[in-house]
Amino acid sequence: MAITILSAKQFATKLKATIQASGRLGFTAETATALGLESGKFAKFAKDDEKESLYLIIINDSNEDAFEIRVSSGYYYVPTKVMFDTLGFNYENGNIMFDLVRQPSLDDDLQGQVYFMKQRQIKNKDKKNDDITNP
Repeated sequence: MAITILSAKQFATKLKATIQASGRLGFTAETATALGLESGKFAKFAKDDEKESLYLIIINDSNEDAFEIRVSSGYYYVPTKVMFDTLGFNYENGNIMFDLVRQPSLDDDLQGQVYFMKQRQIKNKDKKNDDITNP
């Protein structure tokens, strides 16, 4: 019998990443901590063409397929603009947020800590230009 206990601790924090208007993939502080992000780590991405799925892979060593994880004022991000432009993500018209779902069964095949990037699009709110001279 192959039964695994699912720990509430493992699911306590929602892991999120967002494509910013600059094209960078940014991480919430909670996510950065949970993923163990720090200077000197790298991110690779994999795409499943059949399912149109995207995966984030956190690795410890640089290679030609990896993006450097950068930090600015304690905020972690990956410079992914060209990649997201090439993949056709329209992040300039609204935030594109991903829920990151851990996929340990793919770690060996993809050689790192693997997360499925479940996309959800959130439109920017339209700002109303109210005329304050007419009540």
